Amino acid sequence: MKLSSLAVTTGVSTASIKYYIHVGILPAGRKRNATTAVYDDVHVHRLALVTWLRAELHTPLGSIADLARAIDDENVPMIELMGECQRLALSSGGTAAPRRTPAGESSRHDFNDDVLSALEELGWPDISPTARRSVSDALADFAAAGYVVGPDTIILHARALTKIVRENVDPITDGLSRDEVCLQVIRGVTMHNRLLIATSALVHASISALGHERQS
Repeated sequence: MKLSSLAVTTGVSTASIKYYIHVGILPAGRKRNATTAVYDDVHVHRLALVTWLRAELHTPLGSIADLARAIDDENVPMIELMGECQRLALSSGGTAAPRRTPAGESSRHDFNDDVLSALEELGWPDISPTARRSVSDALADFAAAGYVVGPDTIILHARALTKIVRENVDPITDGLSRDEVCLQVIRGVTMHNRLLIATSALVHASISALGHERQS
């Protein structure tokens, strides 16, 4: 398809498409002649990913360019690419970002070993250092607030979420392009986290209300 058709198909202006090509986010079209280039599903899939990242997560173009380079590098294994997508989803708006320990908090307990113990107990591989660090930091926040936490806390939450997450990853099949896989992973992590946070608030409110009714 021509540039104008690509713009209509994706809803992205020709000016934006040209800019994405210029900064290396989008591969150039295949030259048909000296004045015309043609585009295909590779460009459609990349623009769908870029559009979602910009609209939903307000991801900086520099971060999108880094992801685009990883997608285009066939030496980057798919599992590593999916981990990078998780990192991007966790560090962007709308989800729980990895916490950086402020100066003066070096005495906080590091729960990394607890997360590793939980993964071992569950029989799950340790393939996402970003997700592991996020869980460790969340547990440290719980502990600082006076809660008793450890590997059992992680296992309880992990087992409760397993059925939901399996349904989320089912759409990721071998027939998808690397761009489509990235969009599925980033969108799945982001939307699931939003729903999880909202549902958690609903459950806390409902259970608290039921507790007060039983006491009255």
